[in-house]
Amino acid sequence: MPYDLLSRSWLPVMQDGRRRTVGLRELFARAHELTDIESMLSPGAAGLWRVLAVIAARVTGLDDIELGVEEWYERREDLLEAGCFDQARVEEYFRRYATRFDLFDAERPWMQDPRLRTECAKSSGINKLLLTRPAGNNQVWFSHFTDLVAVPVPAEQAVWHLLAQLYYGPSGRCTSRTVAGKAEANSKAGPLRSSISFHPLGRTVFESLIAGIPFPAEYDHGGADTAPWEADELPHSLGVPARLSGIAGVLTGRFQHAVLLKPSDDGNSVVDAWITWAWRNRDFPDKDPYLVYQQSKQTGEFYARQADANRALWRDFDSLILDDVGDEHRRRPLVLRDAEELPGSVLETLRVRAYGFEQDGQTRDKEWTVAVTPAVLTTAADSRLAYAISEMRQTAERVERHLERALRNAWIAINDPSNGVGMPQRKDISAGPWPAQAAHRYWGRAEAIFWGRIRRRDLHGAAEEFVHLALDVYDEVTDSAGTLPRAKRAIELKRGYIFAAHATAPGAGPAKESA
Repeated sequence: MPYDLLSRSWLPVMQDGRRRTVGLRELFARAHELTDIESMLSPGAAGLWRVLAVIAARVTGLDDIELGVEEWYERREDLLEAGCFDQARVEEYFRRYATRFDLFDAERPWMQDPRLRTECAKSSGINKLLLTRPAGNNQVWFSHFTDLVAVPVPAEQAVWHLLAQLYYGPSGRCTSRTVAGKAEANSKAGPLRSSISFHPLGRTVFESLIAGIPFPAEYDHGGADTAPWEADELPHSLGVPARLSGIAGVLTGRFQHAVLLKPSDDGNSVVDAWITWAWRNRDFPDKDPYLVYQQSKQTGEFYARQADANRALWRDFDSLILDDVGDEHRRRPLVLRDAEELPGSVLETLRVRAYGFEQDGQTRDKEWTVAVTPAVLTTAADSRLAYAISEMRQTAERVERHLERALRNAWIAINDPSNGVGMPQRKDISAGPWPAQAAHRYWGRAEAIFWGRIRRRDLHGAAEEFVHLALDVYDEVTDSAGTLPRAKRAIELKRGYIFAAHATAPGAGPAKESA
């Protein structure tokens, strides 16, 4: 049974405040009426927006690498003024590749490799496909899925996990695949593994898609600009891969995994899957337009900034509006650089959504996150304002470091028999629970200060406000120490270290505490 992603209702969207599902054809027909796509799996959503950007670029002509930057900006502005996609061009594109959007097509299933049925001696199992289930020898923990019982997954959910595997799949051991007599059972990591991805978010899906198309000439490397569903033939996995080029090349051409889904008899569910390597020792270097890149201090090379589930999005906001941030010389995503030239009516309301997935290189998936900035990207157009925002962010970081050191030293002093008087301080006393408790209290309230000052364009005097916040948090956390003189003395002695943050130069580490 076919599962046509063009006509089937599988994409959850928001329209007039209500949630409904649509297929790809209706998504592009009503993109100007829909406010957002409601993803069920954020790693899959990061992949989906890249796929949709390729389609949007195709049907608008914004994939034309022959256009100069000013001409490209003008075309984009004309499209935004039109307010919707040209339905004739949308239908022409979908008609041309009508059979390539069938999730279970026998010859060309969407984003999959049908050869895995014969090239893999056994399947990987349905649990291997789903990021939300344990697989192999992993602990069952809070779910009761095991490899002995293959519980099917609805096809509309399986699409998201397919995308997540292609973009975020692990390196290392995988299901064995034999091609031309050569059997291998290892793969490199997916192109977005462990990264955090930033996407423009407009008032409608139409605005989000247009604003999210990167300038194509950045990726003109002289090769074929072809998405997997557009290619006439399946790639030769042992051969030399085609040279990546254009929007499709950078957004859908760097997969290291090959995946195949096995449908149920009625075609409404997925009951099994094959996940294995796609290429042998092939790298696809290029700068993804939705990632922040930073410089290695060891090699000088730039690499994608890694996701950190414990780090709030606002703490990297200056990396979205500046091209040289901090000691790591962080560079903003190219798609946000291009956003500066959007019409004012769009730019003034444009937000940024971040999809992060904290992982290790091979097997450990820790946590994925989603966050959205307020509509403050206009700050990027004013370099003085942007650098003032960056300095305010660094001030908040600096104050928190001083708060953490003050609490750690207070805890050690209270629990040190010498109490810092007359005897050498013990070295085996832990930092205690206070720094973690303080971080939890500090960062949420510091974020409110940060966004509030940006909205008011009031960036002077922020250090004093962050210091006052840190002092309040310090008192709240240390209140549990009680009223014994020993504790009170230690707490009061270390409080002054927070004030020292006010005098420390921006970007500097904590000052050395005097004895």
